Amino acid sequence: MDFFDTLKELRSGEPDVDKAARAMKILGWICGGAAVWNFAFYFLAPFDKTPFQLPPQYPYIALLSLLFVGALFFYASNAVKALNPAGKQAGQLAIVLLIGLCAGLFYFIFSDDTFPFPDSAFPMIPIVFFVIFSAQFGLPAYYGIRYLQRLPVKQSCVGEERFGPESITRSLDGKKGRSDTASKTEYKDALLPFGVFGTFALLIAVPLCLFFAIEKYWDLEKAGFLLMPTILLILFGPVAYNHLPSRFQKQRNVVASYTGGGSIFLFNASWPFFRLMVYDDGLEIRTTLHRFFIPYDKMDDFPKKVGFFSRGLLIKSKLPGVPSGIRYQGFGMKKIVQVVAERRNNFKKGIPGV
Repeated sequence: MDFFDTLKELRSGEPDVDKAARAMKILGWICGGAAVWNFAFYFLAPFDKTPFQLPPQYPYIALLSLLFVGALFFYASNAVKALNPAGKQAGQLAIVLLIGLCAGLFYFIFSDDTFPFPDSAFPMIPIVFFVIFSAQFGLPAYYGIRYLQRLPVKQSCVGEERFGPESITRSLDGKKGRSDTASKTEYKDALLPFGVFGTFALLIAVPLCLFFAIEKYWDLEKAGFLLMPTILLILFGPVAYNHLPSRFQKQRNVVASYTGGGSIFLFNASWPFFRLMVYDDGLEIRTTLHRFFIPYDKMDDFPKKVGFFSRGLLIKSKLPGVPSGIRYQGFGMKKIVQVVAERRNNFKKGIPGV
């Protein structure tokens, strides 16, 4: 899902315990990765060659604070899944603390002591970044807190606040249904044991740390020949992998394939980092060394037509291991939707593929 899909889901979507727990877990891993990155970044980045200066206590403050918020997200994930009201409170607190940390980092970066901007440019740059930060993180955080508040909890765990038994039953049935389905490997195939966002972060962070280390402890000029191949590997490695046959493709007839962009939760990528494969019995989405297969009878309905101002094809499902919402965008979306809709209708009617 893209940014607007996420806002709509948080603002008016029906509360889903499993979806909320999974989001909390992802945010926990993001905080943990950010803690390690900020700690290592201080010692590897060549700050002595730039006007950007960090105090010596920065890596330790960043490490401990982000690890604490990450642990809070992990606790919230487990508690929310157990329908414990403490999970909602822990998740809301973790969101507030994370936004506070981001705002503190924003304020710290744009201080004169840390990054002395020219007087003519300094007043506008923080304002622009503050507006972007508020729109990109402030709105999802606000609606995320309200979304958590609407989640059902066990009646035995609350006092005056009670939720109807039908909401509890619905949540438990949903969890049971998902646990009784096939394993994640039936619908997901990944080269690395990380999510899409985590894999993308590794593809960027590992080479960057490598070059920082070379520049600081060796000679970057002697290792300059590695720069271009590494950049090409980061940019085109996942794209080339998208064109390799997957185990889903080997078992099916390919009706059509398209290359474009898309979004999954917090991850957004433009053309050509997404690939859509159309089969007789379902769709396959490939991006960032991940492949997801969604059968037609397991996905929600989507618009039959795509207008001029549409943002692509939103594929929603509740399959284990598959993101609940994947939006694909490419050239000729009207034709793509027609092809997908035709194959989906044929599948529902029992018409075999040609």
